[in-house]
Amino acid sequence: MRGSLKQRYRGSWSLILDLGYEPDAGGILKRHQKWVNFRGTRKDAEAKLADLISAANGGTFVEPAKVTLIAWLREWLEAAIKPQRQPATYTRYRGIIENHIRKAAIAELPLQRLRPSHLEAYYGTATGSAATLMLHHTVIRRALRTAVRDRRVTVNVASDLDGRPRRQRGRSEDAPAHCWTGAEAQAFLTAAKAAGPQNAAFYGLALDSGARKGELCGLAWADVDLDAGKIHIIRQLTKGGSKPTFGPPKGKRPRTVTLSAETVALLKEHKQQQSTLKMRNRMVYRALGIVFAKEWGELHTRKDLLGQPLQANNLGERSFDGLSQAAGIRRIKFHGLRHTCATLLLQVGEPVHVVAQRLGHADVQTTLNTYAHVLPDMQQNAADRLPAALHGGGGR
Repeated sequence: MRGSLKQRYRGSWSLILDLGYEPDAGGILKRHQKWVNFRGTRKDAEAKLADLISAANGGTFVEPAKVTLIAWLREWLEAAIKPQRQPATYTRYRGIIENHIRKAAIAELPLQRLRPSHLEAYYGTATGSAATLMLHHTVIRRALRTAVRDRRVTVNVASDLDGRPRRQRGRSEDAPAHCWTGAEAQAFLTAAKAAGPQNAAFYGLALDSGARKGELCGLAWADVDLDAGKIHIIRQLTKGGSKPTFGPPKGKRPRTVTLSAETVALLKEHKQQQSTLKMRNRMVYRALGIVFAKEWGELHTRKDLLGQPLQANNLGERSFDGLSQAAGIRRIKFHGLRHTCATLLLQVGEPVHVVAQRLGHADVQTTLNTYAHVLPDMQQNAADRLPAALHGGGGR
């Protein structure tokens, strides 16, 4: 690589870097030069030019650019995330970028001027739980990693950041707060049953199986074996509406869950009621073969049709919260149904590895970390039961 200097005026220089020849749109080779403005003495300009030539020869040269952090995040989201990741991941990342990072001071910083101190200041003022801020950091770090690969920046300033968000290891923030007792779960199911067969089956299955919201909304009758009392969770709803899309469950780990007789009975009653609704409205009913589909009460806009998947993103506001209020119990997140299922199973002595399989966790450690609040009760139960096995008597 070669380079030259051209003085613009006193103390200002143009560093001209010759980057060789590149083909244009028509395939004709044309000379590629990069002009970099520099302020300082001639000696300093020569030293800077030497550094640029060395970087170009070593393949680490990054062309100066004014693209901002928010512009790069949007470009990265559309080019790297949307085509390759699950729609739910794309939607979540987009929400973080547009609803949080876009409104922060760092958004309009040129990407090449971004420093670790800028990110630490952002994390220090951003609102949200540690888990939420960790996701913000993940988005920024991954986007900057791609920027380094594409020669947009020289280093990833989000790597090895001292002030990055951290979650306390071995504990879950949501599980203890968003979990019902057995009595609260029973009161909620009573309210759900009073709201109709579909509500009873949907929330009964949620509490029994510990399935995620998307897995419940994407469940097909073909994957339900009522005779054996089992469901096969092989997909989740990724996008609802008139043209729903489905994808593999989280972690791409299908699983089979055995259900209680009570839940099977609720599903049978719901299936019969759904079949009646379908027959009475067969000219307008969208038969997609899904277990939980929109009924008359779920049609809120002109685009809503009978038989479409339930609106997963609105379940909390439109159904779940109302039933919680009707039951007279405290409000928790919808995901708390999953926490409640796991917690109650562990409290009655179900082995941790069985609970992990039921929830679809990648390993037992994930279950132990998430439900660490249950472990003291499990230890006490073990201590109470052990004397009978060792001494043939009752517990303490």
